[in-house]
Amino acid sequence: MANNLDKIIKQRLENRLEWKNYLSWLLTHRDLYVTAKREFYRDKPILNFITKLYFLPYNTMKHLIYLFDRHKLQMIEYEIKMLQNLKKDQNEKEL
Repeated sequence: MANNLDKIIKQRLENRLEWKNYLSWLLTHRDLYVTAKREFYRDKPILNFITKLYFLPYNTMKHLIYLFDRHKLQMIEYEIKMLQNLKKDQNEKEL
């Protein structure tokens, strides 16, 4: 049973590390896009206001998705720490 638990912990940890890498990559690209968009509209304040007003519902939804993805990343980082501690505890029990 302990061997099966070790395997499950290892697989779960690998999965969470892959998801952390993916979400970090995704959020980095979103941050770069927002920075480029802000720089583009720096000298076009009227156009910026009109597009923000027109796309307000869509931009609100995108921002909520962004916040949710940030939250998921924090949860995954916490789970990785928990799994690493659990794996370390399992290894100490075997010794």
